[in-house]
Amino acid sequence: MTVLQLAPALHNRDDRPHETDTSLEPIVALHQRVQNFDLSQREQQRGEEAAFQAVLNADAVITGTFPDTLDTVVQATSWTGHPPVPHVQLMASAVTYLGSADGLRSWWLYYTRREEGAGEDGDLVHVLTLIAPCSCGTYLSVDLADEDHLIVLLDELDTVPGAPIDCDYRLRIRSSSYADPAHTSIEPPV
Repeated sequence: MTVLQLAPALHNRDDRPHETDTSLEPIVALHQRVQNFDLSQREQQRGEEAAFQAVLNADAVITGTFPDTLDTVVQATSWTGHPPVPHVQLMASAVTYLGSADGLRSWWLYYTRREEGAGEDGDLVHVLTLIAPCSCGTYLSVDLADEDHLIVLLDELDTVPGAPIDCDYRLRIRSSSYADPAHTSIEPPV
């Protein structure tokens, strides 16, 4: 077995903070250094960074996957990022307002990532969800597979753009399209 002893660096790394007291053992200096860190502040910074990354990812997804539809109407600056919520296992997300016909209940576009598969075969996938108000007072959420899916979904609607979807009609849409088959009540993402 060969043991390699690294020589001290020939140049001074001024870009990193170093303890000025060289008499301390590195482990002692390390313990003194970490006492100054505020973990809650660092977690908040990581959450803000993840929310910002979600905004960038959301814009990239609509640019790459929905170039002729969503990318033409959703401004990159319209997204609002949200940090992850670990205790309920929610990843960082982004949401953008799409409008409302009645001024009361709005349509939204929601982006997040989701783990699909299990174990080592699991993968994080980008998920774009259209959230629309239903006339019964709940919200309908539909994960959008691609641009063709969005076109078919919007083409099947017979309501004024931005208006709540009629419950009975929504059930007809679900039987003949890609739409989410579950009638779930979710809160708007604001």
